[in-house]
Amino acid sequence: MKKRDAIILAIIMLIIIIGIILTCTIGFKKQLRFSDSQKIDIYVGEEIDINKIKDIANEVIGNKNMVQIIEIYGDMVTIRANSITEEQKNTIVNKIKELYEFEQTAENTNVENIPATRIRDILKQYVLPLTIAGAIILGYMLITYHKKGLVKVMLNTILIPIILELLLFSVLVITRIPVGIYTPSLILLVLVLAITYVVCRIQKLPEKNV
Repeated sequence: MKKRDAIILAIIMLIIIIGIILTCTIGFKKQLRFSDSQKIDIYVGEEIDINKIKDIANEVIGNKNMVQIIEIYGDMVTIRANSITEEQKNTIVNKIKELYEFEQTAENTNVENIPATRIRDILKQYVLPLTIAGAIILGYMLITYHKKGLVKVMLNTILIPIILELLLFSVLVITRIPVGIYTPSLILLVLVLAITYVVCRIQKLPEKNV
């Protein structure tokens, strides 16, 4: 192994080790929809202008919030944030009542706690497709490059994507980039880049003497 490659590998392994430590201690930062949060549901009874509700939520609880219409008739809204105090809840409901006429009051509006979604629950629907795709890729690599040595081909095809995916998650937890709806796309992108690198790497290997 060249000195430059050894240094790069050492840096990657250091980042992964730090990532594992941080994962075990403080965990990943998650997008609001997947983190511990609170919400209030307000039934207005008529079609809602979500932009106006969003403006109220931003004014009262800041920009880190989610506003969603949750009824098929567009007449009920849920507002979600990391935390919503009683005062904030009362202010939001009263401001919305200035825009619409409805029976629900601040007093009978409850702040509900929403538990965080586990990382494995966010990603579990992608495990089977990625496993199948990985098995197909491994089979293709073994068949196509068997003359390079089955053990070398197998190790490169399996270990390099795993190392790069671990590097991705380590970077996410170290930089505190939120894990969320775009994370599966990042995982797929890294997998594609890893397989491309593996193919280029294996093509440069000498063929095994038979």
